[in-house]
Amino acid sequence: MRHILVGLIFFVASGGVIHAATTEDPYAEVNASWERFGAVYSRILENYYARLDQEGVMSAAIKGMLGQLDSYSEYYDEEGLRQLRQDTTGKFAGLGITVAIKDRFPVVISPIEDTPAFRAGLRPGDLIVSVEGKSTLDMQLESVVNALHGEPGTTVAISVATHLGATPRKVEIQREIIRIKSVVLVEEFNGKIGYISMRRTRFSEHTSSEVEEAIKSLPRVEGLILDLRGNPGGLFSQATQVADLFLPQGVPIVSIKEREGRREEVKYSHRHSIARDIPLVVLIDEGSASASEIVAGAIQDNDRGVIVGAASFGKGSVQTIFDLREEEAYSALKLTTALYYAPSGRSIHREQDIARPVHRVLFGDRELPYQLVMDLVLRSENRVKALSALQTHFDMDSESAESILLIRLGDLVGKSKIGAAGLSDSISNRTYYTQRGRKVFGGGGIKPDVSVESELFPPYVQELERRRLFFDFVIDYVSTDSSWAEEHPSLTVSDEMVKSFMEFVRTKDRSLDQGQEGLIQIEELEDLAEEMDWGKDAQESIHQLRAAVKQEGEQQYSSKLEPYIKSALRRELILRFRGRKAQLLEELQEDVQLAKAIEVLADQDQYLGVLAAEKAK
Repeated sequence: MRHILVGLIFFVASGGVIHAATTEDPYAEVNASWERFGAVYSRILENYYARLDQEGVMSAAIKGMLGQLDSYSEYYDEEGLRQLRQDTTGKFAGLGITVAIKDRFPVVISPIEDTPAFRAGLRPGDLIVSVEGKSTLDMQLESVVNALHGEPGTTVAISVATHLGATPRKVEIQREIIRIKSVVLVEEFNGKIGYISMRRTRFSEHTSSEVEEAIKSLPRVEGLILDLRGNPGGLFSQATQVADLFLPQGVPIVSIKEREGRREEVKYSHRHSIARDIPLVVLIDEGSASASEIVAGAIQDNDRGVIVGAASFGKGSVQTIFDLREEEAYSALKLTTALYYAPSGRSIHREQDIARPVHRVLFGDRELPYQLVMDLVLRSENRVKALSALQTHFDMDSESAESILLIRLGDLVGKSKIGAAGLSDSISNRTYYTQRGRKVFGGGGIKPDVSVESELFPPYVQELERRRLFFDFVIDYVSTDSSWAEEHPSLTVSDEMVKSFMEFVRTKDRSLDQGQEGLIQIEELEDLAEEMDWGKDAQESIHQLRAAVKQEGEQQYSSKLEPYIKSALRRELILRFRGRKAQLLEELQEDVQLAKAIEVLADQDQYLGVLAAEKAK
């Protein structure tokens, strides 16, 4: 049986498997289970009153079986496997744009630099009104994406309008292999601190070479910051290779252990590191998972650098992909086969105290466990962390995760009933020690050496961002073919623009006027919590959330929210007129976690003080 190395942390098991000697038949229970399953299945086929869709029945049986396992084990059909490969290789054939739906047409969210779409002059906010002469009005997003993708070297003709009602221009673009970069920004701060951002990207086939190239482009810096916030993981091999860039030779990076000690493998650093001596800070947060946690754990446990930010996600399991066809991989099984451990011996895996439900949420051609979807969204402090959590759990791209966030919470609840309280957020108190004897903890993600919580937007502003209203407003307010940018070169957001934005919000949904949308959804949760007897703690948490949302709704027009609204509008203006890189730099201007990282590197006494903690006695 062939294996494919793909996914969040997909590890191909190889070599002999040693089993303990036993006189019992190891397959007796398996054979009994198969007989029981076959008896039920044959009775259904022979006696059910209607003709059966056998493929559908078997698919449901497979999903039901996987539903008893962890949330990372999953069955993929041909299309799902294609998307999975695209996400993990970081390559696809197309134009190089992110699209969504606006005013019933596809809208360009952002073109990727140095791609056919970028070179053709497509800009954020451009409406794609036709593809190959066919109108895209009311076309499903998935259909649009499929129409734009194609074989490398082929061309596609599209018509683009700068705004609704504008005269479209026709563009013919040749498709290319698009490589989604893992390193999205390389900068130098204060003339001596290098910054390498893998924020909200993934570990794909070329990640380590991208990071190495970024390090080499910063030869004169006196310190480095590697930003892994919101990075949901990727290829296991790339995680170890990225860690290897910073570690001395011969130290452990990570170990993988299968069930009951059947197999264990330790990965060691083996190359001559190009950045082994330069002071290093790694930024993490709740959205850092999987491969990101391998890198952060290796850096921390080997006392190679300082970890700054918030506790990471806690995804420390290894998935193996098994082909289910011998000739062509039309379907596959992704199965959790092992856990990985940081060099100190700690597992960072956060156990999920959750019974996976039978009912699922339909999302395109996929079915997602509704309870897990809701839990991931509800326990995320902001939109970015919710996106990272969804990408990590379901191996989906950012567009798909964005689409899920646009589903009303009430609609999601209405699809089925929740059967358990949610995921455990507790971090284990079990203590481990780094090379130098510093205390670290296992069982709940990577806990940073220097904890800094990110500044959160108020819930009302987060809801506006979740619905993409800031982006949509800016597209309508200032088109790229207008003179607005020339008249406002600093892209300053005026009080008049804020006022126009609030009017725009009210026209989109009157319930947002007093925060009623959030209150309605919370009331639905309150009723559900009482009906399902979730317990006093869960119900009290929902009551507190309701009070907070109500208070925020009452304050929505106050001066308290204006700075957040202006900041969000300015970021969208920068994306519209200056591009994605400029927007990323703007986001860093008031980044408290980044500011702390720079402070730690600038003060060598503070940096060395963190790494030279007293050894355990």
